[in-house]
Amino acid sequence: MKHLLPVITTLLCVSFYTQASEPAGKTILARGSVLAVDGDSELQRKLQRRDTIFGVDRITTGEKSKAQFSMSDGGLIALKENSELNIANYEFDSNTQQGSASIELLKGGLRSISGVIKKNGGSYNVKTPVGSIGIRGTHFEVQLVDGDVFLAVWDGAIDLTLKNNDVVSLGHNEAYSFAQITASGEVLTTTRAANVFDQNIVAIDSKSDDDKEESEQSSVAEVIEPEIIDIIETDSGIADVYSEQQFQTVSNASLIDQIAQRQGVFNYQASSFNVDSSAGAVSDFSMMMAVDFDNGTVPDGEISFNDANGNWYAAYSGLINLSKLDLAVTFASHANNKAEGNVEAIFLNDLDTISGSFNLNEINNPDVNATGSFKLEP
Repeated sequence: MKHLLPVITTLLCVSFYTQASEPAGKTILARGSVLAVDGDSELQRKLQRRDTIFGVDRITTGEKSKAQFSMSDGGLIALKENSELNIANYEFDSNTQQGSASIELLKGGLRSISGVIKKNGGSYNVKTPVGSIGIRGTHFEVQLVDGDVFLAVWDGAIDLTLKNNDVVSLGHNEAYSFAQITASGEVLTTTRAANVFDQNIVAIDSKSDDDKEESEQSSVAEVIEPEIIDIIETDSGIADVYSEQQFQTVSNASLIDQIAQRQGVFNYQASSFNVDSSAGAVSDFSMMMAVDFDNGTVPDGEISFNDANGNWYAAYSGLINLSKLDLAVTFASHANNKAEGNVEAIFLNDLDTISGSFNLNEINNPDVNATGSFKLEP
């Protein structure tokens, strides 16, 4: 009987926890040390892919760790390494499609795409050390560094209400999309994203079962959202077309569920493409991408084609980030010359299609370049 008591106590704690706390979302990616602590009972659990998170959880990520969550209203939250997020409230009624949410970033950084709660007029705010962010339907990032708060709005707009009740508005139809709020309350607005929003793109050694991470710094402004950054500065309006196509895909809750449920490695090959080279016509185009849904990575990808001056070749790898792919070119060449570039891609058609674009150029002669768009299918 004595041996049964710890088991019964544990079962009772789990049962009470599940009943007393409303599910706020589920984990779609957990790399490294990702922990959730019940704000009421202080019970701690390690989060893994598909695990539920609740409306009283405080979530932390450790060194070289990250997490991504599909929230109950279809919203998305990604936590960077060394971060701490308190879910003060996250309520959503799937029948009425109404709800409210309040989260607090205590440490580190997050990226968020709001879901149905905000779309249907519900209250959704993110608390930071310098004030509270009101969401107007958006994709944004927050990073805390030495008491300062850095903000980046990639789509939509936000209103940050400071502790002195001043309001800083960023994003669509505002003068700026990026800002730094110092610990003393000084507001510095900019037209470009701060370097703190640089991300680590992970290259996976396919010959090892261990997660051997080899990081390359690649700016979000350069790799993920180049059209958005350029258009915010020129105010030409083209960004709306780009962001609408991208974020309709990202905000699709069923697509996020499919990513969480799909298992194994899928190999995608080019089914259609369009390539332009500074040297004229191209031939013999091929492209492949391996997507590891179990680990949330792109361990291997290659692009190859010929133009009048020789063969273009690029190898790349990366991560599944929310419902799109964060990719980095790890090696590139043109004939006997070293090259560089980037690749961007998103999922379409229930994960059966990957659509994107790339650009490559010789390092010592950037005028020798090639750009293209592609569609990949298993």
